Amino acid sequence: MAMGSNQSPVTQSPVVPPKRETSIHEEDYEHEFFQSIMRQKLKPVSDDLINKLNESLHLNGSISELSHSVNDSARGYDFDEVYDKKEVLGEGGFAIVYRCVHKERRYSYAVKDVLNASYEVSGENIKVEIASLKKLRDGPYIVRLLDVFTTPERTYLVMEEMKGGDLLARLVEKEVFSENESRRISRRLIEAIFYCHKKHIAHRDIKLENILLSDPMDDTKIKLADFGCAHPFTPGTKCLRTLCGSPQYAAPELFMHVGGYDEKCDLWSAGIVIFVLLGGYAPFEGPPEDLPRIICEGYVDFPSVYWENISNEPKNLIKSLLVVNPDDRATTEDAIDSEWLRRRDKESVMKYSSMNLDGSYSNTFDAWVRLQNESNHSGISDTTDQKDDSNGSFHEEDL
Repeated sequence: MAMGSNQSPVTQSPVVPPKRETSIHEEDYEHEFFQSIMRQKLKPVSDDLINKLNESLHLNGSISELSHSVNDSARGYDFDEVYDKKEVLGEGGFAIVYRCVHKERRYSYAVKDVLNASYEVSGENIKVEIASLKKLRDGPYIVRLLDVFTTPERTYLVMEEMKGGDLLARLVEKEVFSENESRRISRRLIEAIFYCHKKHIAHRDIKLENILLSDPMDDTKIKLADFGCAHPFTPGTKCLRTLCGSPQYAAPELFMHVGGYDEKCDLWSAGIVIFVLLGGYAPFEGPPEDLPRIICEGYVDFPSVYWENISNEPKNLIKSLLVVNPDDRATTEDAIDSEWLRRRDKESVMKYSSMNLDGSYSNTFDAWVRLQNESNHSGISDTTDQKDDSNGSFHEEDL
């Protein structure tokens, strides 16, 4: 969990292993949108097939029926009336994440317990975090916010429980992920980032600890979490100012602070994640006082002792993401269309082999991307666009 320190919202704890020796209803149209795409791809289809598709989409993180039923706060209940706190799942400077069990339904959830006053002092804004999660709740591979309880002193964010832990803990166990595992994780991470940016939300703290596993038996079923540093942005502008996130994953423009930065900082962080998954160590290392300079130099190397069994395609993707000048950095569309990520997973979102269907979630996502781009070119506006809130919304101490 990415929490700020008393001195700065930048996380100071180690974030990657050292180098190895040798009731919030989201837009219903998105549900219909995904459904209509699959109807077009699978014509003719039966009602039974559509029902199975819906069931699979719910399980794979696209559409959440569960979120529609978790609205105890709207019914006027207090948090302690409906939830029992269990063990701690994660802890930061100003918030603790507990596993909590609903007293009536007996389901488990991950609940972020935030101390409001300290959270604001840390440079993170709980209201912005909640607003971001509301906009993103039905996005692919993004942890869903299900309910929010507020008191003058505390805020409780009820989220789906991710039972597999985080990618950093899994990497420590494995040392490295295979190229195929890394590709599947990377594809899903880029799709999550694409969705965030389509909704005009920059995450700004993408790292292994904030990529969670939904299944302890599958290392590739990931979801992006912890939007404590997230902030809305205005497309086509460098309206972000705050130095936030974790140093080893932070893009050069966050340290340079020349005229602000934009959402492409998330693509740099994704490049770091992919590098660490395949190599087992961070591409930029050094003492804390030297790390900003090392990152801004942007020199990336692939020593054969660690990379000789890795193909050129993921290296090319990493190099396209770890470009110091954000204007020359690969976009989410470029990354999704890269040779490495274009390889199709054999899995299908439906996972019903008897149907003999060859579509995958990525196929559906690609269709969604194309239609979204067509909408943009035709002048159709996104109903969830944020207004430019650059005036007065930045943390002045970081300017």
